[in-house]
This record gives sequence, structure tokens and C-alpha cells, in this order.
Amino acid sequence: MATIKSVYELLKKKKASGEKIGILGESFIEAFEEEKEISNTKEVHVSFIKNKDKKDK
Repeated sequence: MATIKSVYELLKKKKASGEKIGILGESFIEAFEEEKEISNTKEVHVSFIKNKDKKDK
């Protein structure tokens, strides 16, 4: 399954190589870049490791 970021990167590569991406592709790129500029959130990856030494009570 494709992510929004991977679609954006694919469209940017096609545009850079001179391939036509159409109006929808152009608007997608503009919307993604605009959201990236005004976004005040960060992507965080978290993992939880349970202590194996302690037994559940």
C-alpha cells in the first residue's frame, strides 16, 4: 500500500524527469508541500519493551 509521502516522491521524480503528471499531480505536490511548510507536528516512532524479569501480578 502506498503512502502519501511515497506518492509525492514518485510524482516529484516524474516531474523532474520531464514526464507530464497532469493537473491532479501538480495540485497534489502543491498541497503536500504547503502542508509540510505549515505543519507544526513531528513524526515519532515509539516501541514498548516489557521487562521480562518481572512476573505479572
